[in-house]
Amino acid sequence: MPSPIKLEDCLWLHGSHDTNPLCRPFVKELQRRNIRTANTSQGIENLRKLLIKTDAHVVLLYMPPKETETLYPLFKERKNFSVLIVDWWVSPFWFTRHAEYVFYTLYSGIATRLGARAFCNNYQPPFFSKPETMAKYHLACAALRPLVALAQPFLDWQKQKLREDDDLKPERMIFLPFSFEPEGLPLKEKRPVYDMGNLGDTCGYWRMRDPYASARYNFVNLYADRKKLADSIIQYENNPFKVVDRRRGYFTWEAYCTAVAQSRFTMVTGGLLESCVPKYLEHACLGTPMVGTLLPYEYPWLDQCLFPIDALRLTPQEIKAKFLEALEHQPRLRQNCLGLRDRLLKQYSPASIFDLAQDQINGKPIPPEYVKGDIKVGKKSVELS
Repeated sequence: MPSPIKLEDCLWLHGSHDTNPLCRPFVKELQRRNIRTANTSQGIENLRKLLIKTDAHVVLLYMPPKETETLYPLFKERKNFSVLIVDWWVSPFWFTRHAEYVFYTLYSGIATRLGARAFCNNYQPPFFSKPETMAKYHLACAALRPLVALAQPFLDWQKQKLREDDDLKPERMIFLPFSFEPEGLPLKEKRPVYDMGNLGDTCGYWRMRDPYASARYNFVNLYADRKKLADSIIQYENNPFKVVDRRRGYFTWEAYCTAVAQSRFTMVTGGLLESCVPKYLEHACLGTPMVGTLLPYEYPWLDQCLFPIDALRLTPQEIKAKFLEALEHQPRLRQNCLGLRDRLLKQYSPASIFDLAQDQINGKPIPPEYVKGDIKVGKKSVELS
């Protein structure tokens, strides 16, 4: 059993995330509670001196993989730390393995580790992944893709060895979903201008560092479903749909919120990763229903705000027909969003999320308003690679 900790007594160490919208609300909550925080910008030597002076439990908060890896010399002997991770499939495994607690913003990390669901639901990716843009990172991933695909058997054999050494105590796995601040959302009524708003990325490449994420997904576009859904609807732009597409230019936060509020529907999926992206929450609270995919565990309320379209299984013509059907249901789904707004703003406030994490450490199950059943026990294993 992990040692119980009191989150208010921990030292929370975060990276250079003062402007990161995913991190900012939670860091503000820590500051509101007068909880000690530190920043990696202080430098390794200053952090070493700080850790020598305290025996407090340290929580690594929203740290990028490369930045996390630089902290290895500070914790390899000390230990006494936990880690809060977002994209768990790219997190350095040493920290996940040796942390007292692992806080997951995405419940898929818990489900995959405990064998309840295979990563990406065992999607079979293409051998070659075409870059969406001529950006250097996209081009590099496309170039490396055939090489890592050929190396997959060896890489997955290494991952199997790491899994055999893992500590799979469910009590170590804490769900700490995204939080957001009501004042960050301009909750004003806007007249619909667009039928569909594509306001998210449609290209996502990663290197799979975690042993529970098969090497077959290295440098694959894991937003392929988003891309097909967006491209299929935009194919019918002005005949008959009016569309706003983020890929055509940069959006400030204010412009992004305005575009969401001016859209009858937005396109939101968790990608092939089935991730509970914050856009589900933001768009629902802005009163705009969505087309896309439901999630296997998070956001039990989402079926009241989203018209499901499984883009990978449909042709563009079939997607057009489904979207026309969705438009018929838009007034009802919009009212559902508005009716849920006050509850969601409270449920996903930083204060509520902080208390949710502490309750789990204290042995309480995750309430049903957050997940469709806490699957930490009793699930059959699935093939992971």
